[in-house]
Amino acid sequence: MGMITDEYQDERIIFLQLHLGGDRNFSYLFGDRASGAAAAVDPGYKAARFAAAAAERSLEIRHILITHAHSDHTGQARELAKLTGAAVYAGEGEEALGAKRLRDGQHWSLGEQRVLSIHTPGHSPGHFCFLFEGRLMTGDLLFCGKVGGTGPYFPDSSAEQEWSSLQRIIDLPEDTLVYPGHDYYGGEGTMPRSTIGFEKRNNPFLRCESLEAFVRLKENWDAYKREHGIR
Repeated sequence: MGMITDEYQDERIIFLQLHLGGDRNFSYLFGDRASGAAAAVDPGYKAARFAAAAAERSLEIRHILITHAHSDHTGQARELAKLTGAAVYAGEGEEALGAKRLRDGQHWSLGEQRVLSIHTPGHSPGHFCFLFEGRLMTGDLLFCGKVGGTGPYFPDSSAEQEWSSLQRIIDLPEDTLVYPGHDYYGGEGTMPRSTIGFEKRNNPFLRCESLEAFVRLKENWDAYKREHGIR
C-alpha cells in the first residue's frame, strides 16, 4: 500500500485514508475545506509525512483523536502534536500520555463540519469510533469482514463489550462508510473500506444472532477461517 490509500474531496470536505507503516495500519486526516480546520485519527507512524499531507491541502490539524492507545495507533501522536500544535484526545483508561479525555457523544467542530465521538469498548476499555460526514473510522472495533481481537492477547479486552459496541454502530445508516484501523480483509486482494450494510450482510461476526453465538465464533475463529477460506 502507498501513503494515501483513499482520498475524497468536494466543495465542503477533504478526507484522506493513509498507510504510513505498521501491520496494514490506517490513519486518517479530514477537515473542512473552507476554514482549513482538520483532525487527525491514529497517527501511529511518520508524523512529518502526516503533517505534510495536511499542509499540501491547506489543512490545519487542530485535534488528534485516538481510537485506542495501542502503540501502532499512537506512536507518533505526541510528535504530530509538536509539529501542529494540536491537542491529543483519547478515551478514559487509554494510556496515551498527556491526552485529554474523550466523552461519548462529544462533537468537534471543524469549520462548518462536525465530528462525533462514539465510545465503543471491547478491544480496549476506552476505545472510540469517530463519525465524520457519513464516514465511520472504526479503529480496531470493526474491520472489513472481521472484528477486533479480544481474549488473552488483549488483557483489558471484553468480547461482551465488543458485541454491545458493534450492535450500537450497526444501527447507523447502511450507506455509512466503514474506515477501519487495519486492512485485515480476509478475501482476495485488499479492501480498505466498506459500508455498514455490506458488513451486516457479509461479516460473520455481525451475522451472529446472539452474544453467545458471537463468543462461540471468536473461540472457533481459526477453524472457521480454514473452513471458509478466509486469510
